[in-house]
Amino acid sequence: MKILMVTSPIVSLREPFKGGTESFVVSLANGMANEGHQVDVLCKDADEDNRFNTLQLQESAFRMTDAITSETEGQKLYQAAQFGLFNADDYDVIHFHSYYHAMFEFAYFHQRRNVVTLHSPLSDRLALTHKLNSMRSDDIYVAVSQRLANEWRSAIATPLEVVQNGIDLSRLPPAASNKKSDLVWVGRLCKEKNPVAAIRAAKQLNLSLILYGPISDETHFNNDIAPLLDANIKYGGHLPQQVLYERISEARALFITSLWKEPFGLVTLESLAMGTPVIGTTQAIPSELRVPPLTQTIDFEDVESLLSAYREAASISPSQCQKAARKFDISNTVKAYERIYEQAKT
Repeated sequence: MKILMVTSPIVSLREPFKGGTESFVVSLANGMANEGHQVDVLCKDADEDNRFNTLQLQESAFRMTDAITSETEGQKLYQAAQFGLFNADDYDVIHFHSYYHAMFEFAYFHQRRNVVTLHSPLSDRLALTHKLNSMRSDDIYVAVSQRLANEWRSAIATPLEVVQNGIDLSRLPPAASNKKSDLVWVGRLCKEKNPVAAIRAAKQLNLSLILYGPISDETHFNNDIAPLLDANIKYGGHLPQQVLYERISEARALFITSLWKEPFGLVTLESLAMGTPVIGTTQAIPSELRVPPLTQTIDFEDVESLLSAYREAASISPSQCQKAARKFDISNTVKAYERIYEQAKT
C-alpha cells in the first residue's frame, strides 16, 4: 500500500522527541515500511535514517498576519490550506495523527475515507473538531487505549476502534546488567506531568531521582522544579531515544506522576521494555499497562505505600518486565493498522 501519515506542518519528528506521539508515529511509519509499504509522513522534518519519506508544506513568502491572526497561526493556516489542495489520489490510505484542527477542515476537500488516531485526552477544542469531522465523513476513528476510547465516545458520531501503541523492541539497546540509580522520571517538564510530585516522593524516601525530558514550561521549571534540585535530585536533560533507554534501564524504578489521564503512557511501556518496573498514579497508567507488581498504581502522598512499592520494584528482575512488554511490539500494532487500512480502502 501507499500510505500517507499526517501530523502537522510544524511537528518535528527528529530526536530527541517532544513526546510519545512523535516517537510512536516514527515507529509506526518505519514498521509499515519494513512490511513493504511505501510510507510518506507529512511533518516539519524527521531524521534521515528513517525508512519513510517526509512531505513538507511550505510557508508563504507573504505576511500572513492580520488584526486577529498572529503570523505563526497565519502561516499554519496557509500550510493547512495547501494540504486541502494537495492531490491525494495516489495514496491508498491517509492516516491522521494530528492535533491541529485545520488539517481536518481542509482534508474535507479530498472527499475520501481516512483513518484518524486519537492520541490526546478530550478537550473542548478537539471535541468540536472531531465531532464535525465525524459527522461529515466516514473516517475510521481509533483510540490508543480503552480508557481514551471511553472518554471520546460521547464526543464523536462514529464507532471507535482501539489499537494500543507499540514500540520497536528490535531497536532497543541491551538492558543494563547493574542498576546504578534509584529512580528516574521521564516526560515533558510541565504542570500536567507533575514532576514535582516525583521529586517530593523521592525526597521523602531519601532516594536519588533523575528527571529527563524537554522543559516545555520554563516558568514552572524555574519556579517550582529548579529550587528542589540538589545532589540527590537532578535534571538529566532531553536525550535521544537510545541514550534515554539506557538511563531508564539503569534505574531500579521509574516514577510516572501525571495529573491528566495519560492516553496510553508510552514511557511506561518503554520502561518495562528496558527492564525497569514502574510506579505511578492511576491517571498515569491505563488499564492495559497495569501489570502488578511490574507496574504499580499508588497514592504518592502515602509514604508507606511508596516505600513498599519501591522495595517491591527493586526486587523484580529485568526479564520479568521485558516479558510483559513483548506483546506491545510494534509488529502487532502494524498488523492491527493494516487491517484497518484495508477497511478504509473499501
